[in-house]
Amino acid sequence: MKKYFAPVALFSSLLFLMGMGGLGGTAPVEKTPVPEKNFNARVLDHQGVQTSLSQVSFEGKVFLVGKRGDATVTIPFEKISQVEIKGQEGNEVLVVVALQKQEKIEVKIDKSSKFYGKADFGTFQIESKDLKSISFQP
Repeated sequence: MKKYFAPVALFSSLLFLMGMGGLGGTAPVEKTPVPEKNFNARVLDHQGVQTSLSQVSFEGKVFLVGKRGDATVTIPFEKISQVEIKGQEGNEVLVVVALQKQEKIEVKIDKSSKFYGKADFGTFQIESKDLKSISFQP
């Protein structure tokens, strides 16, 4: 009987821990992450609705993370003037990042990743797949 206790206990523990995987979740709609630095931007969605935001973040961070070829790149908001969404490819969204130096870089980001911010009327969050563009304001 004792020789079966350890494997059964281990298996039971694994099932319990695997069930906890979804507990991280996303930020509630009424709460948005407060980034370490304030960035202002105008966001345009696919329906043509434009919203001015402060405290803009990408997944709570003040940089954009994506894939450029096989590499993972991080582009700080300080260097970005505009992000334009070009299209969806599977689970990713192809974006063109216009840098302050007039250079443009194509990056793929997860389509369900979120941009957050605060509008005059309340909190704001939008998935990357629903965006058309983001223009950062000086």
